[in-house]
Amino acid sequence: MHGLPGQGPPETALAGRAGDGAPDHAPEDGRIPPSTGATATALPSGPTVAPHHFPAFDGLRAIAAILVLLVHTSFISGITFTSPFGIYTGRMEIGVSVFFLISGFLLYRPFAISHLTANPAPRTGAFWERRILRIVPAYWVALTVTTYVLHVTKIDPGIRQVAIHYLFLQIYFPSSATMGLGQAWSLCTEMSFYLALPAIAWAIGRRRRSQDRQVRAELVAIAVLYLVSVAFRLWALNLPVTKLVDGQPQFICVPHCAVSAPVALVLPLWLPARIDLFALGMLLAVGSAWWSERRSEPLWLSARWVPWTAWAGAAVVFWATAHLGSPLSPTTPQSPGREMAMQALYGAFAFLVLVPAVFGPQDRSAVRRLLRSWPMAALGVISYGIFLWHLPIANEYLKVTNTPVFAASFWVLTSVVFVVSVVVASASYFGLEKPFLRLKGRLGWWNRPTGRAAAEQADVGRVVLAATVGAARDVDADAAHLGESLVFQAFADGLRQTARLCDCDVAGVGARARNDVARQFGAGAGHADGFETLEQHGELCLGEAAEHHVLTVRQAHIGRQFALDAGERPEL
Repeated sequence: MHGLPGQGPPETALAGRAGDGAPDHAPEDGRIPPSTGATATALPSGPTVAPHHFPAFDGLRAIAAILVLLVHTSFISGITFTSPFGIYTGRMEIGVSVFFLISGFLLYRPFAISHLTANPAPRTGAFWERRILRIVPAYWVALTVTTYVLHVTKIDPGIRQVAIHYLFLQIYFPSSATMGLGQAWSLCTEMSFYLALPAIAWAIGRRRRSQDRQVRAELVAIAVLYLVSVAFRLWALNLPVTKLVDGQPQFICVPHCAVSAPVALVLPLWLPARIDLFALGMLLAVGSAWWSERRSEPLWLSARWVPWTAWAGAAVVFWATAHLGSPLSPTTPQSPGREMAMQALYGAFAFLVLVPAVFGPQDRSAVRRLLRSWPMAALGVISYGIFLWHLPIANEYLKVTNTPVFAASFWVLTSVVFVVSVVVASASYFGLEKPFLRLKGRLGWWNRPTGRAAAEQADVGRVVLAATVGAARDVDADAAHLGESLVFQAFADGLRQTARLCDCDVAGVGARARNDVARQFGAGAGHADGFETLEQHGELCLGEAAEHHVLTVRQAHIGRQFALDAGERPEL
């Protein structure tokens, strides 16, 4: 990718690099069930059950956020240019690929499930509402505080510039691309993907096909997206943006790039030039959805060597990227061929890093245990705040300590930026992001089906709920030796999860269902009372999103199979 002029020191070198990624920080775990119909029928069995929950993804977000933080602190401290390890720290911008693939996987997987089953696709309005609530409030606060309070970022005066930055449009205006939160260029690309994804998914799944034919259609569509992205990027990178000055390439707009930079400089930041990375995540989503629907994965994906092999391959790809010979400064132009090779390697790295978190038993191997560990999961939860705040914090550190760019100690700078970023990001998550996330499903008319559609959904939901209770009774009959609390607690948890996916009042409906069931068993109530409680709380969710109650049926089947085969509580 072309480096953006004006990102060099001292004024804008700290504004972000063209390889820094913005995370998709809305945990969309893709737990949308395959179609089971309105009756509880046996699910196909396979050599190994495909995972429906992806607990390692917070760990992936943590890794990506740390990579973005390190590429900035190493650049600002100067070790990228002075240390023999600079060729590696300079390529830690590779974290953008991890973030983009996470988005492609988690956001497209529900659409892929709907294409392979009779389930309805996610509603476009609700999808955009969730994305906006997750991304916009924290970004607006960070941009406002860093620009107008701390004065460590800059936006040119005028309502037009304010609108450009607050509406994620800076990558479409070359003179604005290096202003504001510099690393937020990738948020603009993410937002473009959010806007485009429902249309892309509709185009891929608008015709109903058999599962085999639909999978082939999905793969062809993803391949087309990838190839179109490669073609667009190749075209954009070959546009004239440099000239030779004393035998060295220089951007043609120098020294006036801040006000007259050509659009060609920002074209590689646009979604068409980056959608190949999202497409790789979508490819993983299709594979996961396919094997999830078939209730099986190839046996080799469960082998213990798969996570280690995938990550070893990612390490080799990273090494190759570092030794590609690309410039370490984002203001130094490089050849289109090298740019193309670098992005291809970035995509391969992220793909291999994600594989263990998508496929195979999620409780096996040290790789997955690392990703699921408490420190990694905790950092993953607040990773969006780390992404937003670490660069302004680095700027503030230089200002407070009166330290010139490239003169700070890497270890001191990194330690201070990491610790302060974690503190600020935690405050942002618990004080701002999480409260806004509670508004999901409560704001727009698009979340509330009306008229005939609402009546039909309620009817379907009641049938599905009856099937759920029937399956629960089967578990009760087949696994009585496991005890009442196990059986009903499992299905109360399933109902709670269903409520979350339905955008119901999780804190109310889900918690009350679980507490009521537990209280009944504590009082020695009979099975009939437990099932009645389950039905009552299920009805509370039907009016809001009955279509997703099919998940509860799936929970019943999973619970039954675990109870019969393993004698263990299912992870719902």
